Amino acid sequence: MAFSSTKLIQSAVISAGLMLAGFSTANAAESGIYGNWITERIQGHKVHAKVQSTLDIAQDGKISGSGGCNRYMGGMEIKGDKVKVQPVGATLMACPPPMMQQDSKFHAALNLVTSWKISKNKLILIDSKNREVLRLKRA
Repeated sequence: MAFSSTKLIQSAVISAGLMLAGFSTANAAESGIYGNWITERIQGHKVHAKVQSTLDIAQDGKISGSGGCNRYMGGMEIKGDKVKVQPVGATLMACPPPMMQQDSKFHAALNLVTSWKISKNKLILIDSKNREVLRLKRA
């Protein structure tokens, strides 16, 4: 039975797609903690549906984002799976209560972080007692 050119093209297309999918997954895995994240849970509680707390972690350890109301910027010392959040500066805007409450909870939790891990494509930030304090998804 002869191998048709259509089957050859289909095989090539499928192989190329699998290689690209693998490349993209490898790049995401290699980036680890670095990148743009959106908070899903703060100290075990779901975030307010209409309030977005974000964390952007640059390769040089600079961090920035929004707690839900105020923008912030600072640094994060990253050594393996250990982290130390350095002093963070933030704007001082007044927002509606749900935004202010989440903003405060987010910053309080961020200050507790001592280590991190990736689990099921989520960034889990952990405190010194090995408790999850923040759970984030890639933006």
